[in-house]
Amino acid sequence: MLSADGRDSSLANLMLDPTNHVENTGELETRPFREYMVNEAVEQYKDYYESDNEEGQFFEYLDNLPNRDKIRFMEIFDDHTVEKLDPKRHISIEKREYNPELSVLSNMALDLVDFKDRVVPLTRELAQHEYASKYQKENA
Repeated sequence: MLSADGRDSSLANLMLDPTNHVENTGELETRPFREYMVNEAVEQYKDYYESDNEEGQFFEYLDNLPNRDKIRFMEIFDDHTVEKLDPKRHISIEKREYNPELSVLSNMALDLVDFKDRVVPLTRELAQHEYASKYQKENA
């Protein structure tokens, strides 16, 4: 969804077709989840401090939070449906097959090209997947 949003709302796409009005689909499609996170974070804060008398007057402020405070509350949001364990995993990326018909320098040059064109994008994708996996929902 975010890659389609980046493609559709890019400057190049606007230059190709200036009459095309593109909506920010990334923001629109993630809005319900972001609102859920803010509301749940506020509710978790209220549940934690509900017995403190001095916090009671602050609860009125929580109903009309400015955007900056909403972002701060989203940071303290703790989703209990996400597994807290962080299993250490490793993934092996196979090296390009050595071509005995080419010289050592030619093979080294092909290794560098393979690293730049295949290995680096693959490792970026794997790193993003690993970072995002801690936010994936799982059954309890």
